[in-house]
Amino acid sequence: MVNIDFLSFVYLVVVSIVVSLVMARLPKVKIVLPGGLTVNLIVGYLGAWLGTPVFGKWKLCTIGTINIISAILGAIALIILANACVKCCKK
Repeated sequence: MVNIDFLSFVYLVVVSIVVSLVMARLPKVKIVLPGGLTVNLIVGYLGAWLGTPVFGKWKLCTIGTINIISAILGAIALIILANACVKCCKK
């Protein structure tokens, strides 16, 4: 998973953008990461990148070496975790 091709990189960036924008528009999710949406995109990309090794490979939606469902779950999980850590550290 360390060596990914360019097309897989683009898929992860697209997943990160979509998940970050959807999470920013949800009324109950307040983005508290310093840097706002830019940092949210970076954290979402890292979560999408780690999503396939952590959540496993499902045969439903695999494009190249990237599993879309695992990437989406990883991006959501890491964005929520990062926001929770920042909220906790501010108190």
